[in-house]
Amino acid sequence: MAKYILAHDFGTSGDKASLFTTEGKFVKTKTVGYQTHYSNGSWAEQDPEDWWDAFCKGTKQLVEGIEVKDILCVAFDGTFPNCLCVDREGKALYPAMIWQDARSAKECEELTSMIPEKYIKHFPRGRMGMDRTLPKLYWIKKNRPDVFEKTFKVFPSVQDYIIMKLTGKAICDYANGGSTAMMNIERTDWSDEILEIAGIPRSMMPSLHNRTDIVGEITEEFSALCGLAAGTKLVCGTGDTGCTSIGAGLLKPGDAYMNGGTSAGIILKPYPDKPAAGGLTASSGSSFSWLKNTICKYEQMLSAQTGRDVYDIINEEIASASIGSNGVMFHPYLAGERAPRNNQMAKGSFVGISLTTSRADMLRSVIEGIGFNINVILQRVRDAGYPIESLLIVGGLGKGKITRQIFADIMNVELRTLKYMDETATVGCAVLGGIAMGIYADESAVEKFMEIGEITKPIPENVKKYERLKPIFEKIYEGLEPVYPYLY
Repeated sequence: MAKYILAHDFGTSGDKASLFTTEGKFVKTKTVGYQTHYSNGSWAEQDPEDWWDAFCKGTKQLVEGIEVKDILCVAFDGTFPNCLCVDREGKALYPAMIWQDARSAKECEELTSMIPEKYIKHFPRGRMGMDRTLPKLYWIKKNRPDVFEKTFKVFPSVQDYIIMKLTGKAICDYANGGSTAMMNIERTDWSDEILEIAGIPRSMMPSLHNRTDIVGEITEEFSALCGLAAGTKLVCGTGDTGCTSIGAGLLKPGDAYMNGGTSAGIILKPYPDKPAAGGLTASSGSSFSWLKNTICKYEQMLSAQTGRDVYDIINEEIASASIGSNGVMFHPYLAGERAPRNNQMAKGSFVGISLTTSRADMLRSVIEGIGFNINVILQRVRDAGYPIESLLIVGGLGKGKITRQIFADIMNVELRTLKYMDETATVGCAVLGGIAMGIYADESAVEKFMEIGEITKPIPENVKKYERLKPIFEKIYEGLEPVYPYLY
């Protein structure tokens, strides 16, 4: 009789739940979406009850036809670093400020001046980033003091809330704790020095756990709500990037992959004697989603009429445009920027539009802009001494053949996909669950799950054309950088 591991990947746009056998066989996946509420130019919030509803609904639908007593455990990963304040009953006191939220510019400046350099020197440009939990919580302290005063615990990741709902325990794994900017330099505990400077009680912080810790189990109370058997073990898990890295096979130093999700970029496992490199953008996959939702109304209508995937229709139009999008360049800074700029003031833009610009040019420029931006990260990885010539690509941006070809040509790199590329993060979750249960010895068990799908090689003549365009992409950013603050 097969035994199973259930994995939940709480992304920016929804919860993907996947079921695997302990032998590494993929069974099925169910995704339940939830909304991000964007407002005030830079706010990005989610309702944590939507996370909980997605967990229950997705799990129930996924386990249909499965003997639930054979599901050994549930492992989690989620977006981070967020900021969610809850009371003693575990109820949210304020919407979750997710990692994309960029309202805390003033708080970042203040914290950068207050906190000793040793804690923030590893941040880009040596400054506190608005994507961290600390400036978000500091914003709440200054602007929503009523919420701050009632806060019992603050959580940096989605699954922390789900685990508290299920167990009553306030926990966080070390990696996500490290992303908050509130841990000590060794990332072994919360920093009393930082907390005191920011005026945050230590009691507000969740307890820290290893990502393979079993932190509880499904009780009879929640068994009916989520469809799992009472006694099913709950595994702490970690951030979505950490689990995706496991699922993408980052096992040894020098291994790297391209994350093609909402926050796309290059993830690298560094050598001990080389500097860390790589990074994630703020809105790459979400720039493509924005394109679909706001500009591609016709393609949506055509999709509804024909039953074809809307992205397939958009990709056909992208393929019809020439390299360089007839002079149009798009900068994908729709939510500020993390890597490669660390500029939360940055704004998205189309530059180079003329009377000869076509719809296809505009669409292609979005994908090219994402590719140029990620290439800046990849070039920094190469400059750090990592000769990257081949990358696994995971996430939605890697699904279309034309998008993969554009990225391969811009970055002059071979791109490989996995057969089940949508499940990379949940594969990583499943591996952590298997380690927690003593089924797998270590993360090398991921090899049971990996199967290469397609390979996209760069086309030399296209590579040369894009090489001439890369400096223009940089000059546009440099020209607009002084203007961005005036757009707020």
